[in-house]
Amino acid sequence: MFASSALVRPGVGRRQFEFLTLKKGGIMAKFINGAIGTFSGKVGSIIGSSWRNIHYMRGLPKKRTKPFSAAQLAQQQRFGMMGKFLLPLKGLFEIGLANVDDGKATLFNQAMAANLPTVTGEYPEFTIDYSKVTFSKGGLLRPRGVTLTAGAQEVTVAWRPGATSFNGKADDDVYVLLYDRELDVFYTTDEVVQRSVGEAVIPVDDDTAGHDAEVWLFCVSRNGESVSETVYGGSVVLA
Repeated sequence: MFASSALVRPGVGRRQFEFLTLKKGGIMAKFINGAIGTFSGKVGSIIGSSWRNIHYMRGLPKKRTKPFSAAQLAQQQRFGMMGKFLLPLKGLFEIGLANVDDGKATLFNQAMAANLPTVTGEYPEFTIDYSKVTFSKGGLLRPRGVTLTAGAQEVTVAWRPGATSFNGKADDDVYVLLYDRELDVFYTTDEVVQRSVGEAVIPVDDDTAGHDAEVWLFCVSRNGESVSETVYGGSVVLA
């Protein structure tokens, strides 16, 4: 049950008020400084909000009366598939996309935009082209010569440990990601290893044997200021 009321606050002029929509005693919307002020939540048919000190408002969506077209259904499925795939990695984008301008779009939204083209096929039988998925962006030297070796409940990911004096260092961190396609689960190393080590071991659960998995890598400088593009390590069958 909702109850709404407009309250004039003591000592405040008529043009300043708070519009309260109460649900179990909680304030669901606030409106300050009259029609020209900022507010958040729902006020009548208007929804107000803010993101990074940018205040905005929008109208309530109109009730749809006609069915979605095939193209619209296809786009919804593509967004849903990629969103589900990337959602567990929101924290990773703070590292891999650290140098990307996030002033007008969140890093997750930018990751969505970058990876939507990897959804291929015809509606409704879409698939993800894992070889083109990206989790990072930058000019740091990428991991090279990647090989995968499956062992009992683990995968060893190896790369060439060499670096350059210009855009890659021996102490660059290497982030390694493994995705079990059947379980829809991501795995990574227990600790981040450095480029000079040349390999990393990813432990996996005991119920993953026989599953197809995908592997990606990218490097980050020790000070976090430089990031490499994502490298697709390939597919491996878990042992």
